[in-house]
Amino acid sequence: MTNTLPNEKILSITLSLIIFVAALSARLVSAEQPSSESDQAQKAYRIMAESDRRDDGWQDSTANMTMIIRRADGKEVIREVTTKTLEGENGQDKSLLFFAKPLDVKGTVFLTHSFPLEADKQWIYLPSQNRVKRISSKRKTGRFMGSEFTFEDMAAFSLEKNNYRYLGEAECGEPLQACHIIETRSKDPYTGYEKTISHIDVAELRSWEIEFYSRRTGKLSKQLSISSYQLYLDKFWRPAQLSMRNVVSNSATILQWHDQKLSVGLADSEFRKAALERRQ
Repeated sequence: MTNTLPNEKILSITLSLIIFVAALSARLVSAEQPSSESDQAQKAYRIMAESDRRDDGWQDSTANMTMIIRRADGKEVIREVTTKTLEGENGQDKSLLFFAKPLDVKGTVFLTHSFPLEADKQWIYLPSQNRVKRISSKRKTGRFMGSEFTFEDMAAFSLEKNNYRYLGEAECGEPLQACHIIETRSKDPYTGYEKTISHIDVAELRSWEIEFYSRRTGKLSKQLSISSYQLYLDKFWRPAQLSMRNVVSNSATILQWHDQKLSVGLADSEFRKAALERRQ
């Protein structure tokens, strides 16, 4: 005699198996999720570390920069700036910005000392006040010289000051090409951003677009478009233009670089705070 189970019994066993498998799957997904997030973080970190490594060894640079501050109503303010940058050991880069035009900002000098782990140091010399002012960490979310860039944006990139997460791939760049999408969250308690999302090409690891999310609202606040890359010393890629657009006000600031030169032999003494104080 063939033993058979009533339909009701078969249905009961089947439902039990479905519930068991579903519960097991849920536990497995829950257990694997931290590992997946860890993998995403490690992959993003490796990409950012390699991008940072490829930009090592340029020593110093000079350039002329045009800053175009474009209001939402279309009115523009144009400033002419000379920039100097010194590559330091272990990410301790230094930069100087000299404002030459227009007359209301002529003689203003902005100095940044970047550090790999500790807070960056920034000073600004204001000729109208004939004094050097230190930019405190709590003030670095303020707008830099009335532009859409903040003092925080003006500091050099530091790999270890952030946490990263890999979000996937998409097309970006000029011409369109495969790009990594990486989320960055600053460890700095005084940052003005909840996170940024960068589009970095796979081939050369150049940033083409960065989205900035406000720490206060959690919403997208600014978009940075980077363009017109040029290769210097057969190794170092530098963009000729950055355009930062405020998605809330629709105002924008465009930075255009001219006459960029690398490895020109700048002296460390040019980047000391004392050099600013001598202007007083």
